[in-house]
Amino acid sequence: MMNLSPPHPRPFFKSTPHINPASLKKPSRWYLPLMAAIALGFGAYNHYTATATSPTSQKSLQNQLYQQQEEEERLRKNRALMDAYGDKETLQDIERALVVYDLQ
Repeated sequence: MMNLSPPHPRPFFKSTPHINPASLKKPSRWYLPLMAAIALGFGAYNHYTATATSPTSQKSLQNQLYQQQEEEERLRKNRALMDAYGDKETLQDIERALVVYDLQ
């Protein structure tokens, strides 16, 4: 009679690990150069983004000037609205305010 059961419960698995535990205790010879390359990459990236978005660049100054002009225009419109619609209690006051606003 033939025995069809495997001789070992796990015949395809080795009992020893594939990774040598002694090699995990010491750092690899590529560890320090790899960390240095990563650090240099971060430094270069931070330097590049800092110079591209510096507040002294010409493009940034033009952008700030444009935003300041937009803010002044918005405040002027708000003042005109408050002059036209501020503290109106009756319908006649609001109608007069609309006429004034349309004239502006």
